[in-house]
Parts: sequence; C-alpha cells; structure tokens
Amino acid sequence: MRVYLTGADGMLGTALTAALGAEPVTADWPLLGVSVKDFDIGDRAAVAASIEAFRPDVVVHTAAHAIVDDCEQDPALALRVNVAGVRHVADACRRTGARLIYLSSDYVFDGEHPPAQGYDEEDLPAPRSVYGLTKLAGERVAELLPRHVNVRTSWLFGGTDERLDTVLSVVRGIQRGERARLIADQFSCPTYTADLARALIFLMTDGSDVTGTLHVTNQGSASWHQVGSEIQSMLGADASLAPEATSFDEAGFFGGRPRDSTLDTARLRGIGLTMPSWRDAVARYCDTLVPATLGSGR
Repeated sequence: MRVYLTGADGMLGTALTAALGAEPVTADWPLLGVSVKDFDIGDRAAVAASIEAFRPDVVVHTAAHAIVDDCEQDPALALRVNVAGVRHVADACRRTGARLIYLSSDYVFDGEHPPAQGYDEEDLPAPRSVYGLTKLAGERVAELLPRHVNVRTSWLFGGTDERLDTVLSVVRGIQRGERARLIADQFSCPTYTADLARALIFLMTDGSDVTGTLHVTNQGSASWHQVGSEIQSMLGADASLAPEATSFDEAGFFGGRPRDSTLDTARLRGIGLTMPSWRDAVARYCDTLVPATLGSGR
C-alpha cells in the first residue's frame, strides 16, 4: 500500500507518520509526506505532479487552514487551501485511482441543538464560520469520488505547539505555575492525534472498503474547562492551579463557533473500532509529557 500524506508536518500528519512507522502491518508501506514547504496546495499543477509521480493507493488529506479567526479575516486564503486544495487533490486521486481520506471537522455543525448522543453522519450541517463552510465544501468535493471517506473529527491535541494544543498548553502552564483560563460552556469531543492516527490506519487496513462520512473522535463530550480540571487532578497540582472558568460569550471569538459540536461515533463502532475515552487519551498524552507525575491517580 502506497500512502500519500498532505499536511505531514502538522499535528495529525506527524502522529500518522509515526503510527504508520510503528505499526508492523504498515511499517514497510511506501509513504510520501508533503507540506507547505514542498508546494502550495492551492497550486493545481504542483499537486497533480506530486501525486501522479508517486502513484499512491491512498491519499490522506490532512492539510488545511484551520485557524478559525484567520479564516474569517482572510476567506480567500481559506477557500484556496480548504476548497481549491481539496479539489486539486481529488482530481489527482481520480486520475491515479487513489482512495481519498479527507479530514473534516465538527465545525460543519452549528452546535445549537445537538441530538442527545451528539451529531451523527446523517445530521444536517450548518456551519457558523468561514472555516466550517470551507471544510463542508471540501467534503462535497471529496464526495465526487466513489472511493472517499470524509473523516470528521474534533478538538485535536497531542502536538508540540501550545498555541494550537489546549492540553499541552494547560500542562506546560501548570509546570510554570500558571493557572489556565478555559471555557466551561462549549462542548465537543477532545481527540488525541495518536488515537486518530490509529483510526486512520484502521481505515487503510481492516476498514479499507469503508466509504462516505465517518465521525472519528475519542469517546465522551467535555468542555476545555473540564479537560483542564482533569489534567490538574491527574498531575496532582496544587488547587491554586485549577483552571479558571470563563464563558463562551466572554471569549471574544472573531469567527463563529458551535457551542456543542459533540459527534456521535456509533458508525465507527459499527464497523469494528471503538475509540478510548477522552480521559484515557488525555492521561496517556500527559504521561508522555510528565511521566514521573502520573500513576495511581489514573
């Protein structure tokens, strides 16, 4: 199996590269990871040349402009990366016969009246931001291919940049003696990139016949304040470092965001994969950051 990965230097791309190399079934698969350092995903000719030269069996398209407020302020760039980029990748997949796994977002939903178990794949999207609109448009492009999977996920953590990873930011803040300020009334499914990467490998192996839209997140819904409180407890940090609760309305977001974009992963379980809980995932990630502080508290 030949795997072509866009956004290879991003949070998920890095995790998927590591997981593919660590998994015995996939360790010997030829892998080409590309990023913005290689070419602009909005350059159709460059995308076509790269994919057609490699001749992949599957393309995992994680590259995106994912900073919500920046998308709101520069919609042309969001369209170039999140829509035209998907079109260029999909066109190359069509010509080479590759399967496309496209990474989408919970932000395709408005989050106003979610079902009790969260949004499932059949619920009607209604994005509230330029980012959400462009991710939904990317899904519609991917759907033009018969061999596609639109993987919707949410609230990723497991990276190396505190500006992009709330869990990492909370842990490092506690280590510096800083108290986090986290939203307590916005909810979704915190998802560990290492677990998402393993789910993508499942879709390339046991789930190789899966098509359509699929929700893939760690189990359970939470606010970032709940996650931060769990981390403070896991680390055994002083109570003075427990996160301060703030509200969604006080956050001052520029782009619109769903208040509750919890995703239902019943379809994923139905095809044979049950994801760990977000609490378990956060504990495992924290263990990689500060192993000496964890143990009996899990």
